[in-house]
Amino acid sequence: MSIEKTPLKIKPQVQQLLEERGIREETLRQVIASAEAEQRYHCDNLSGHHLAYLSLPKVTYWVEYLPTKAGCTVFCAYSHRMQIIEGFNLPPKQAAEPSTWQCAACDLRLEAAAVKLTYLDETFAVDLPACPGCQRVLISEQNAVEKMALAEKMLEDK
Repeated sequence: MSIEKTPLKIKPQVQQLLEERGIREETLRQVIASAEAEQRYHCDNLSGHHLAYLSLPKVTYWVEYLPTKAGCTVFCAYSHRMQIIEGFNLPPKQAAEPSTWQCAACDLRLEAAAVKLTYLDETFAVDLPACPGCQRVLISEQNAVEKMALAEKMLEDK
């Protein structure tokens, strides 16, 4: 079944959060379809949830979901405007807790890495979980909606 026809299960409180964040069902489907077609998502070893992102012009969207035979349950979605510079990860600045997330494509557990992000001609190196194989990054909801949003606002106010 194609993702366009797959039922999305979204709890009312999640639907309200998505509306507040301006994230539409069409965008959820686009992220999920891209992730599943290319196995470009992370999988949480504890919950089985998938977390995928898709960078569209000016915005990167993240969706945490669980595909099932009956459809796809969406647990969360968020976005940020910083661009991830893929493929240039360096060793982390600080040691980090082991991740429960694993890269679906490489079948490797994510490890801390210094990841380069860019916004408004500024580049930052930030310690984030990333696949040691393909270097695909994981940005948590907290990092995106709190830390990155604050950094974006500070750069815009400069």
